[in-house]
Amino acid sequence: MTTRVLYVPDNRELDLSRLSESDYRMVASLRGKIGRGDRVLLCMEPAVPGHDEMFVRVRDGKYYASHFAGGGHGAHAIARESDEHKRQKEYWHRAGDDAGFRSDTEFTTSTGNVLDVAIHGPTPTGVEVQLSRINLSTASGRTARSHRAGWLSLWFTAAERVPKWFHRVPSVGCNHLPWDDLPPRGSAVATGLRRVEAAKCTLHNFGTCPDNHRHCGGDHPKLRPWAGLTLDKVAALVPAGRAVPLMTSSRTVYLVPPNDLRLYESLTGGPARYTPERPAGTDRASADPADCRNASHVAADSNVECERCNERLLWMRPGRTRCERCDPIMRLPTSPYPI
Repeated sequence: MTTRVLYVPDNRELDLSRLSESDYRMVASLRGKIGRGDRVLLCMEPAVPGHDEMFVRVRDGKYYASHFAGGGHGAHAIARESDEHKRQKEYWHRAGDDAGFRSDTEFTTSTGNVLDVAIHGPTPTGVEVQLSRINLSTASGRTARSHRAGWLSLWFTAAERVPKWFHRVPSVGCNHLPWDDLPPRGSAVATGLRRVEAAKCTLHNFGTCPDNHRHCGGDHPKLRPWAGLTLDKVAALVPAGRAVPLMTSSRTVYLVPPNDLRLYESLTGGPARYTPERPAGTDRASADPADCRNASHVAADSNVECERCNERLLWMRPGRTRCERCDPIMRLPTSPYPI
C-alpha cells in the first residue's frame, strides 16, 4: 500500500509518511472538509480501480487518510518528515551545492512530482530519498513523470535491506551511517554504480554465454562495481552527465560512465540507454469517479495490507484494516464488521 497521494488543488504529489511541517498542517486541516466526489485527495495506487478518493480523520489523536466505503485500502497514517530523512536530504543538497550546481529541496516539477532534492545541472537530477516502503510500480511511475518534466530521477536508499526498486530504476545506496546529525562531507560511500569491461566468453568469466548456452569465445560486456565513489561525487557526476543510466538485457538499471555505456552498446549491438517507461495505470490516480463497490467484493489476491504488520489481508470486510492475527474478529464478543 503506497503512502503517496495527489493533492488536486495544487496538482502536487505528497508522501503522507514524511510530510513537511507546512504540508502536515495543510493535510490535517482537511479533516471534515472532504466529501465523496470532491476529489481533493487521491490515492496514487487504489486497491479498487476508480476508488481513489480519500478523506482525513483522527483516531487516538493521530491523523489518517482513509478511503471512502468500497476503497479496499486500510488507512494511510499521516506523519511528519523524520530527522533521518531531513539529514539525508541535507547531505544531497550540500553535495549538489559543493559540486557547483544550484540545488533545491522539495522542488515541484511541471508534472506534479515533488523532488526531495533537485540538482540543476546539464542533466537535471531529482534525488528521491526513500525511507518508506514503496513498490516498483510506484517508483517507475514517479521516474516516468519526472522524465516527462525533463528530470532524471536518482533513487537513494540507506537501508540495509535492498528495496525491490533498487537497480530497476536509477539507484544508489551507501554504507551504514548514523543520521542523528549531518555526516561530514565525503563520509557516505556510494554503492550500486557499475563499470563495464569487455570479457572473453569463457567459463572463467561467464557461467553460460550471454547470447547462447555454449561459450562462444567472443567478447561480452561484464559489469563490476564502480569503486571509490562517495555520494558527494555522485551528486557531481550525474547532473554533469558523467554518470548515465544503462539498462541491461535483463532490465536491470545501473549508473555507468558514458564511455562504458557506449562500450556496452558496441558489444551487444543495440541501444542500452535507460528511458523510463510509464507502467500501465500508475501515471495518475484515476481522473473519473466510478460507482461504489463494496470492499468485500475485492479479490483475495489484491494488494491490501494490514496497517499494523503489512501482511496481505485475505478476509475483506468494509472498514477492515488489520489482519486476523493483529485484530482477530472471531475472538471479539461482538464483531464491529458487518458480515
